[in-house]
Amino acid sequence: MPAPPIRFTPLATYDVVIPCHNRAHVVADAVASVLAQDPAPVRVIVVDDGSSDDSAAVLRALAAAHPSVEAVILPRNVGASQARNTGTGLSLADWIAFLDSDDVWLPGAARALLEGAANGPHDIVVGHFSRVESDGAPQAPECGWDGDCIRRGLASGGVIGPSWSIVRRASVEHVGGFDPSFHNCNDWDFYTRVAAAGARFARVDHCVALYRTVAGSRLVNDTAIGARNADRVLAHPYLARLDA
Repeated sequence: MPAPPIRFTPLATYDVVIPCHNRAHVVADAVASVLAQDPAPVRVIVVDDGSSDDSAAVLRALAAAHPSVEAVILPRNVGASQARNTGTGLSLADWIAFLDSDDVWLPGAARALLEGAANGPHDIVVGHFSRVESDGAPQAPECGWDGDCIRRGLASGGVIGPSWSIVRRASVEHVGGFDPSFHNCNDWDFYTRVAAAGARFARVDHCVALYRTVAGSRLVNDTAIGARNADRVLAHPYLARLDA
């Protein structure tokens, strides 16, 4: 008797949203790393957040060269949160990845994250990343979340980054996206609110991104603002009542 045919479950569709502010020198690397993925994204939505360098021109050129790339040029700087929300509003795919413009996806990143999404009723799938300081070599892969209780993980810090995770679009829309009042810690706040709303998290043991430190201003280095925003996240009832 012949063996039954092997049935393959098609992977979900996904878009990639890339906020960009004064990253003309590296944003093309981020876009290229996404276009090289198999399966390919439906669209790569790159949002220029009022850059003062040549980012807008770079994004327009990328959009002209690649049909799946859409360049959105904002007239003024509104912050990464609102830039991501703008991209989300243009997304139609099942899932969204929020890749930072100075990071890159590694080969196989999309497939690893989407297969993780297909392997259960998940809403957010998290991979590993490797740090790259300036022009140095990639460091050992890491992931701030151990894959156990996501609530305790988030209570310990911003353990998930946009560049090494993928989110169900419905989950992003359910919480209204990223909070524009956060100029840093916005990803930590976002994942906390999504978790509080009941999103199901999963981790895959695959290094999916290079988390790069490149030249340019980084608001994350403002320790005073960072401390205030961290206190705001930790005050969220979902984390504040952890031991209740």
